[in-house]
Amino acid sequence: MLVLGVLVTLVGVLGTSMLVRSAGDRVDVLAVTRDVPAGQEITAEDLTTAALPNDPALAPVKASEKSSIIGRRATAPLHRGELLTDSQLHGGKTLPAGQELVAVEVQRGAAPIDALAPGDQVKIVSTPGKDEQVAKKVPEEIEAQIVKVGAPNASGAVVVQVSVAGTDSSLVAARAATGRVAIVLASKG
Repeated sequence: MLVLGVLVTLVGVLGTSMLVRSAGDRVDVLAVTRDVPAGQEITAEDLTTAALPNDPALAPVKASEKSSIIGRRATAPLHRGELLTDSQLHGGKTLPAGQELVAVEVQRGAAPIDALAPGDQVKIVSTPGKDEQVAKKVPEEIEAQIVKVGAPNASGAVVVQVSVAGTDSSLVAARAATGRVAIVLASKG
């Protein structure tokens, strides 16, 4: 009986030791230190390191990848305290020199959403208001490149992120704020 009691105690101590050791296996990952709006470039001040148990169900960005994350843009709003994942980041680092990122919400039927893909060249066109007549002159259009196409919301509107010349970004943002814009896909040939 004495030998059996010692053996049970030994097995319990070894099991507890292994459990404590495996619970201590932590992985350093990146977390957000302050709110970052969608489209904004991520800086070192926006990120911190957090230690988490290694869990295959979680897919946060590892802390060792911090240098490759800085300069990339957020594809969705990032909130203080959340873990950073690859799906929240735009694939490339920064936009080309002279280009700026603008989010344009287009209403149902105002863009060929199913045909748009990142990299496509498009034109942003002003549209008349509900009570306005269509002008006989050709509407002003601004050249842009698709960066990301969002999913339609309940009313069918879609947010499309476009890269435009820095000289046109304020105009595109102002027009987008009125909801009176359309996107025209340029010919790929």
